[in-house]
Amino acid sequence: MSELNDLSKFADGQFDALRLALSERRQELGITMTELARRVGVSPSLVSQIERGQTLPSVPTLFALASELGATVDAFFSAPPAEANEDEAQQSTRATELRSAGSSVVINRRDTAGDSQPREHLYVVRHSHRAAVDIRGGVHWERLTPTSIDDAEFLELIYQPRATSNSELYRHPGIEMLVVLEGTFAIDIGFERYVLEEGDSALFPSSLPHRYTNPTDHVSRAVTVILRDHMGDDGGGPVQPSYLAGGNDPPKRKDVR
Repeated sequence: MSELNDLSKFADGQFDALRLALSERRQELGITMTELARRVGVSPSLVSQIERGQTLPSVPTLFALASELGATVDAFFSAPPAEANEDEAQQSTRATELRSAGSSVVINRRDTAGDSQPREHLYVVRHSHRAAVDIRGGVHWERLTPTSIDDAEFLELIYQPRATSNSELYRHPGIEMLVVLEGTFAIDIGFERYVLEEGDSALFPSSLPHRYTNPTDHVSRAVTVILRDHMGDDGGGPVQPSYLAGGNDPPKRKDVR
């Protein structure tokens, strides 16, 4: 029962983090709900409901909100309480097996914030310490980096059975790469649908209309990297592989002997 209560509190915290981040950022920029809704292409009532914690945004709405507010998508993520992170870190141990002269010696090393690995929080994200956000339609995102980074999103996607990222195809700046960890994803890209099973991967420009769906009755999981558009050295526009921009086949690999 306590585990269920903890999960419920964590979900409530995600809701609060999303709505508060949206409200605070909007007010900082001096944008009204009506104006933000107009820019994003949704109704003012939807923005109001999100800010009051009455509904969740869809994936395209979340991208659009972040873009209009000059924020990264993970600005709307919530992280587990710092106190919980510290308690778990203090309780964690690692076993290292050292084999010498045919025998096995096990050494337990405590990993605490102030002990043997004081910089762990800069480089490592423990599974239970991920920042996360719930999205409308049975979609859950977890950030796999300790903090937000400027040029990319590194996320685990968790889709409940029959979950979809949006009822319609959507687009946003960037390039997406993903690999399926578990289950199945049906990914609509333009006029085609690709069904990816465990171990399959894909890469496509996010500017193409697309949508993710879990077509099964089981949870599906994938890891994705979204590279945000950035300007080239000559300021000429977004940088992306030439074969993606032109819609051609990827270049063939040359064998090196």
